[in-house]
Amino acid sequence: MTSITLADVAAHAGVSTATVSMVLRNRGRISAATRRRVLEAIDTLGYVYNQTAANLRNRRSNQIGLLLHDITNPFYAEMTAGLSQEMARHDLMLFLANSEESVERQQKFVDSLLQNSAGGMVLCAARQTPPLFFEALKRRKIPAIMVVRPVNDAHFDFVGTDNFLGTQLATRHLIAMGHRNIAFIGGSATSSTRAQRLGGYTSTLVENGLPIRQEWILCSDASQSAGCQAAEPLFRAYPAITAALCYQDVVALGVMQALRALNRQIGRDVALIGFDDITEAALVQPGLTTISVAAREIGRTAGELLFRRMQGNDEPPKRIILPPTLVIRGSCGFSG
Repeated sequence: MTSITLADVAAHAGVSTATVSMVLRNRGRISAATRRRVLEAIDTLGYVYNQTAANLRNRRSNQIGLLLHDITNPFYAEMTAGLSQEMARHDLMLFLANSEESVERQQKFVDSLLQNSAGGMVLCAARQTPPLFFEALKRRKIPAIMVVRPVNDAHFDFVGTDNFLGTQLATRHLIAMGHRNIAFIGGSATSSTRAQRLGGYTSTLVENGLPIRQEWILCSDASQSAGCQAAEPLFRAYPAITAALCYQDVVALGVMQALRALNRQIGRDVALIGFDDITEAALVQPGLTTISVAAREIGRTAGELLFRRMQGNDEPPKRIILPPTLVIRGSCGFSG
């Protein structure tokens, strides 16, 4: 059976091959009547668009890679949704991979994208990613946007939030509500993001003449179970703690479990603030006060920036920091 070509479709519809190509790629100013005629010809002839051949012609594909370190975290689900919607607007296909903090797995995914002439990628790099990884990525000249976790290499665009300001807002809110014994729970000791959030918390304590109690600052994995396991012995050992700021909302949800196990009422006996404003934060009882970092908007902005780079935008790398906001719910109680 002879394959139907682009020229066959053009002849059947009575248009040029360029017009058929623009209809297929949803580009150019094509009238509704012409578009309909081309689509009818495609349907009648059974034409199948050969994306592989198009990739070879264009030297890149419509495939976009998204590499995350923890796809189980609801924050990244929101961010991915924002990115996916932006990519769909430009007829780009998004492929997701989970490094689980493995530098080796991250490298394999990037190599695969490059071998398949991917059009670009968005990365939240694994924690121990070496500088050589970024240097090699620059040499390949593939558009790449870094998100959430800032990197030291200034040659890449970055989209994220102000972690330091976010925990400043949270700590100030707790102090304004009368709390003086405030713990910080969660995050890896080697995380640069945690270091920024911890900095906002400790600096605000110092500004207000409050001591920094190292025994009240705990590390934990970014999960609900880890948050629960870290919090229960903390609150048993230090009943004077009346408030806690958590590294992420998922950690805060675990802290809520621990407090309930200790018969401590959230919002009355202990105030609690998370970070990220995931969907679940508004659904638990009481609702979780948190720092919103507009995860979906981070994804959308990264997608918009990536598409411009793919179109040839060669402006100096951008660093886009979306401002965090405090979202007040019942987990801190309500003043006056």
